[in-house]
Amino acid sequence: KRCYIFIGISLLAASSAMALSQRLVIVSGGNRGVGIGICRQVLATDENSEVLVTARNLAQAEAVRDKLNTDYFPRKRAYAFQLDVSDENSCKSLADELSKGSSLLGGNKDRPISLVNNAGVAYDLPWFPTPWPPEAAAKTLDANLYGAERLTRTLLPHLLESNDGRVIYVSSGGGRNNMKRMSNDCRNQLLHEDLKWDDIRKLAGTFTAEYEVAAKKALTAEDDENQQLPFLSSSGLWLQSYGFSKACLGSYATIIAKSFPSLISVACSPGFIATDMSKTYAKYDQLLSVDEGGKFVAWLATRNREGMKSGVFYTPDKKIVSFVAD
Repeated sequence: KRCYIFIGISLLAASSAMALSQRLVIVSGGNRGVGIGICRQVLATDENSEVLVTARNLAQAEAVRDKLNTDYFPRKRAYAFQLDVSDENSCKSLADELSKGSSLLGGNKDRPISLVNNAGVAYDLPWFPTPWPPEAAAKTLDANLYGAERLTRTLLPHLLESNDGRVIYVSSGGGRNNMKRMSNDCRNQLLHEDLKWDDIRKLAGTFTAEYEVAAKKALTAEDDENQQLPFLSSSGLWLQSYGFSKACLGSYATIIAKSFPSLISVACSPGFIATDMSKTYAKYDQLLSVDEGGKFVAWLATRNREGMKSGVFYTPDKKIVSFVAD
């Protein structure tokens, strides 16, 4: 009997240890597009990970959660939470739930955490018709850049407490191209080894102001192609807000990497994915699926830490490249 009791206790302890080591992957914008692919691929490729599907619309996040838990039955490994990355209080509410070890998030606050900053918008992709709306820059930066910073900053204490905290910034080849097209001075600012978040904010403020002026002029000169965005501004910024937001996002990833060496902080491109953003692209039917893009991002969020580098840009073929396009 003592032998069986000992074995039972040992198995219980092993089970508890496994529960403690289960990684929680938090995905912003997990209700659509590549976000769904990331959530699905986390569960499909790593049986020891759980995923938190977040979205501004809770019903949509819950629908994705329920589908995932049905697909990967019997163990429920998906959770849902309402999150608006443009709202400071919304981000703080998620941090509070993590602090409490809420049952909504699996009831376990002592675990490795990966934050995937995926939420984003696009109003001025190259194949979108011009003129582009003057508010495109402000709206894009608020979600793609400021939203990622807001969520990272709010969850930072939990990431630092984690024994393997990671922050994945879902960027784009458009960010690398935007970095290439801007002036040397602007590019050097974003690549400077002593760059601070306030430096990015200042440059983004200049970008927004110049973009709004140029876009308003374009509205009154629809027949003049020379007045249509994108083009190089007087300060040396390439006026396409989606690409600029992703260029800044990569620079912010390096700031986090340098400031917090215990974390893995990387930017990545999941590839050219067939989503709502790209549905008007001429070769839409040739693009990658959300699961193909999601599998790569899930790999970054869950793979063995050994050999991973921080403060770099990963491409879908798992290679590290410059933050500036060739």
